[in-house]
Amino acid sequence: MTVYRAASVDDRRFVIGAWASSYKNSHFAGLIASEDWPAIMHRQIAKLLDRPGTRTIVAVDPPSFLYAFICGDTTYDLPIVHYCYVKGPYRSEEQPDGSRSGPRYARGLLAALGVDPARPFLYTCRTASSAQLADKIPLARFTPGAARYANYHQHQEQRTR
Repeated sequence: MTVYRAASVDDRRFVIGAWASSYKNSHFAGLIASEDWPAIMHRQIAKLLDRPGTRTIVAVDPPSFLYAFICGDTTYDLPIVHYCYVKGPYRSEEQPDGSRSGPRYARGLLAALGVDPARPFLYTCRTASSAQLADKIPLARFTPGAARYANYHQHQEQRTR
């Protein structure tokens, strides 16, 4: 039985490591040399995790097996999802109806964070998995700037004045 809960300090290593390693192969990950990737990305991810308003939810198979997480900020009308991750075996696990379990876990994580996939939201990291799920989140908009600016919504408001 899956339990969704707020990430603890003890979960931080899993979140940062899984995020950094899974995002490294994204075509949208930027121009960071492979040998510099952990030093740079671990620090950047930690900064996102530490921002006011940012929450991280983990999916746990009790008592303590972590296999998925989501990180985002829902303090504004337009929520931001920084990253949603499901371990590979859970992403591709076949269900009795022939579907894959990854989208089910992603929907559970989005709900636990308070993001409705049928409504507009921003996401800051694009991966092959997020591209495959694009039809399930048609109003989501890829906006990496929302991760670059700690006060993204205020930054956008100032730009439109």
